[in-house]
Amino acid sequence: MTSVVSCLRKWICTAKLVPVFDRNKSLRLITNFVPTTRQIQRPASTGTSSSESPESGQGGGGKRHWWQTSNEFKIITTIVIGAVSWVVTLHFDRKHAKMDVQLEHVSRQIRDLYGPLYGNRLIQEKTYMAVMGEHGGLKNYLRKAQETKDADMIRRWRSFVWNVLYPLDKQAESLICKNAHLIANSEFPEAFDHFLTHLARLQFVMERWKNEDGVLESVKEFTEEDFLEKYNASGERGVKEVLHHVTEKYKELREIQKKLKIDTMVEDGDHAITEVISKISRIR
Repeated sequence: MTSVVSCLRKWICTAKLVPVFDRNKSLRLITNFVPTTRQIQRPASTGTSSSESPESGQGGGGKRHWWQTSNEFKIITTIVIGAVSWVVTLHFDRKHAKMDVQLEHVSRQIRDLYGPLYGNRLIQEKTYMAVMGEHGGLKNYLRKAQETKDADMIRRWRSFVWNVLYPLDKQAESLICKNAHLIANSEFPEAFDHFLTHLARLQFVMERWKNEDGVLESVKEFTEEDFLEKYNASGERGVKEVLHHVTEKYKELREIQKKLKIDTMVEDGDHAITEVISKISRIR
């Protein structure tokens, strides 16, 4: 009897110390104790306390690490770089288009107006000086012809104007009239106004040089009036004034054209860099 009671007492003590096996609770304990494969593969975070809960870093307010946000960072970076490159490209495109318009306008001013007009007035002035330079100018030439009654001098001058100077003047007039919209600063130059006034007077004077057949009259048809200056010239020619104006504007426009071409090349380089950045962002 005593032995049976002793056995029972021993069994009760043992039962109090060893709990009854609970399968679900045991599984929970095992799950919390054994680290998962994902937890083993993550590198230890620097400065993390050893007492940190095993569940930290997983949803619900846990600390997020760089390996969890790297994909989001790449996406955001790609979007930002793409947006910035688009804005920069749009800015360069608009600026480049504006510069192209300016360059085209300046090029047309040089090509259609100031370039040809500069050459025309330069040839006219050089030709006139080659003929009249040795006589000290037209006034001295006509005075000498009047004093000596040298009809051949008058005829040679009229023929020179009719066949050489007048065609150059008409060509200059045509350039100005057809390309007035290309005049620099949009203001009609005073030098052009004086030139056109001179040309109108010259045409009126030249009408008196014609005979009934519409050609220059011969020396046999000359009268005393044909030796007068007012019937052989139209006053101040204003050629040097026009030449000076055209020369200055031509040089000025050439400098502007050169600068615009350089700036356009620089803009093209900047645009190429932007394109490279944009491609890099797409690769990312």
